[in-house]
This record gives sequence, structure tokens and C-alpha cells, in this order.
Amino acid sequence: MRGRRATERMDYDSPWKEFITVFFRDLIRFLLPNLYAMIDWSKEPQFLDTELRRITPRSKIGRRHVDRLVRVWLLNGEAYCVHILIEAQSQFIVELAKRVFTYFARAWLQLDTDIICIVILADKNPDWQPDAFVRELPGTRLEFRYHTVKLLKMDVAQLEEQARARNAAALMLLAFRRAMETERDVDARLDARKQLVRLLWEYGYNEDDKAQILRLMEWVLMLPETYEQQVEEFIEQYKRERKTTFVSRIERHAIEKGIQQGIQQGIQQGIQQGIQQGIQQGIQQGRVESLRRAVMRVLTRRFGADAESARTLLEQIAVPEVLELLHDAALDAGDLQAFLEQARALQPSQS
Repeated sequence: MRGRRATERMDYDSPWKEFITVFFRDLIRFLLPNLYAMIDWSKEPQFLDTELRRITPRSKIGRRHVDRLVRVWLLNGEAYCVHILIEAQSQFIVELAKRVFTYFARAWLQLDTDIICIVILADKNPDWQPDAFVRELPGTRLEFRYHTVKLLKMDVAQLEEQARARNAAALMLLAFRRAMETERDVDARLDARKQLVRLLWEYGYNEDDKAQILRLMEWVLMLPETYEQQVEEFIEQYKRERKTTFVSRIERHAIEKGIQQGIQQGIQQGIQQGIQQGIQQGIQQGRVESLRRAVMRVLTRRFGADAESARTLLEQIAVPEVLELLHDAALDAGDLQAFLEQARALQPSQS
């Protein structure tokens, strides 16, 4: 019924962190187009997790935010660091501006590079949008300003316009906005999921972006299981009406391969039973391949070409639940070696 709470309060950290990691380029293009035009995107941005831990100030209230520190190179050859701080809670934080300044000062001193600070406020307080840290003493004045974006006040029409231009970050910000608006109304959240799925296809996103966005939307706009089934039915109906598909190319090829294997098995086991088994195997294989691809994408975004060293190890893991754990590990690992150690620990025994 209308008004029913959509889900238990979700953990915002993980989807925000993955969103920034996967769609960093589109996010900068949307939030700071002038900075986007200055960056040499032929050089892969580097996510500086080790450096971030060194500069992160300790919080007296516990960790209630997501941070990303990213090194980018400009077209003139210089290097900048972009610091993105996400506040994803409704609680008023008195010292937010001081904390952002502390990040800036520590990073500037330790990394010896220019720092651009971006703060996305995902709370529900319309009157709270700090954008400066000011200290004034006799003979001395400090005024530090940073770029602040308030999710609650974002222009929905602008988000939709940018999403129509196939900016995946704009579409995902719209999803985060809808999640805030529908937290206490499961039917409204179901409608929002359907609308965003429809826009995803109508706007012509490529297969890789579609797969990533659909997965993140399921995470951000979380629904009870019975409602998730309605979303799946909606997608199937939409596919039939548009005579198209919402699965990635890798998943589709895996399913087709599974069907062929099922037909061969069916010669001995019974055609119908064999085809059905092959379809199920294909779907399972498609899920595994999709998860491997998602893990590799995150690793490549964070560690560049060195991430290729993880591919052989990932190909030996065919359990979806293990790959989901490794996807989280790819987001959180301090360096590539730490990820590889976790992957080896989770690797099924060969005996």
C-alpha cells in the first residue's frame, strides 16, 4: 500500500563509493564542466586510497560519509588532485567545513599538489549547505571556499537533460534523488525504478553503462523481494514491446552458449529438460561473467594497467557470491596487492 516504507534504511556508503569510482569522468563533466575541459582524459585517473587514509581527519561522531581522492592530469601536463567528499546522512554536522579544510590542508602539504574540493550533500535538510571555512583573528583572516552540491536542491530538469545526453552520472544522481524522495513509499519507489529503467533505454546508453547503471539502481532504489519481481516483469514486458534486451552483450552470449550446451545435453537427457538446464547454466554463466567484468572495471579505474594481473585469478572463480565479495574488496582495498591477497583467500580450493 502507498505510504509503506520502501526498505530498511540503506547503507549509502557502498553505492556512492562505487558510483564515484565507475562514473568519475561523467560526474566531473556534470558538476564542473570547466575542470572537465582542462583534464587530459587519455590518462587514466588514479584513486589515491593510501594517500587518502593519511590525510583523513578522525571524526568524533564516527564515519558517516564517503571520500574519494583522485589524481588527474591536465592538458598542460600538470597534475591536480580532486577531492570528493560525500555526506550521505540527514544529521547536521557543525564542523563539516572545518573537516573539508583539514582535508585540503593536509593533502596540499603532504602531496604537494593543487587540490580541488567537491562536497555533495545527500542529506534532507534544505537549509544546510556549508560552502566555506572562515577564521578571523586580529590581523589574520582565513577564508576557504569549496564547491558544494546539494542533492535535494538539484534541478531535476537539468538532471534529465544531462541524462538524455547520456551522462551516466546525471542519471545516477537522479536515482539517488528518487531514493531520498521515496524512502517511505514503496509504490512510489517502484514507479521511480520503472521510469528510470525506461529512460535508460530510451536515451540510448551503451551496453556497458546500461549494465552498470541497472546494477547500481537496484542497489540505490532497493525494494522488497516481491516488488523486485515486479521490476523484472516490467523489464521483460518492456523488452517484448521494444523487441530488445537489457542484458549486457557478455551475458547474452553466455546465455546463448548455455542454450546450445543444453540442446546437446538434451539429445541424451530429453530435449526439453536439456534446453531448460542449458538456459539456467547460461544465465548463471552470464551473471558470473558480468560480475568478473564489474570487478575488473573497478580495478582498472583504480590501479590502471596493473589490474590485468588480477584477471587470471578472477577467471578461476565462478561463484557469484564470492565475486560479489571481491567487488566490494576492489572498491576498498588499499592497493592492488591487498586485493590479490583477499582474492586468493576467497579462491575455492583446487583439491
